[in-house]
Amino acid sequence: MRYPTRIIALLAVCSLGAACSHNSTGSNGELSATANDSIGDTFGTAGLKQWDISSMKFDRDTGGVTITLAFTSSIILPTTGDTTAVIGEVDMDVDQSTLTGDTSLVDYYRPGAGFTGLGVDYVLDLFDLNADSTAPVFNVATVTQTGLVKVVVSGKTLSARIPRTMLGDDDGYMNAAAIVGTTNEPTDIVPNNGHLHLGGTGADIVGADRVGPTAVPGPNARRWPARVRLPH
Repeated sequence: MRYPTRIIALLAVCSLGAACSHNSTGSNGELSATANDSIGDTFGTAGLKQWDISSMKFDRDTGGVTITLAFTSSIILPTTGDTTAVIGEVDMDVDQSTLTGDTSLVDYYRPGAGFTGLGVDYVLDLFDLNADSTAPVFNVATVTQTGLVKVVVSGKTLSARIPRTMLGDDDGYMNAAAIVGTTNEPTDIVPNNGHLHLGGTGADIVGADRVGPTAVPGPNARRWPARVRLPH
């Protein structure tokens, strides 16, 4: 699996409620954060299946994090063989810094202006679910798989729990964003600008958008079309 190369031009620190999502709550080592997404804001091809995210939630405890993606329609996994099944990835910036890590696919494919503010360290890969509905977690820096996690579907929600051991024994505080679509194309991102912020003390740094990579992540033939975005 190949990930985009980051070319960062640091510009500013985002303010609360602007480019970043800081709606975290919790105590005693536990934390919860939710990034809500507008309904009907998909950007796929008209007439084709468009997965529409309504929210992304992270729940942290001392052993790891649980990620929940909520959609506007009942979820279809690739394990069904349906070509309209949902695929994509959740990008995690565990040190909460754009100075380390790689470009988020959200920034690579977003349909308009904006920036996640992420330097992606780990990825929950929803492109390549196994027959038992497990998904790989990847360390972006080393391009290695750190483990497999079970993807659980309940109606319109998809969830997966990632142990800290698969995140380099990180403390579980992080920034995150996600992108989903079908084998044909991406159709939605969350949040539309900035990122979900799950506690921690890391600075939220916003930079310019980057030039896209020469190859798009996705180890098989299910690669979305390359889109190059120039700095703005």
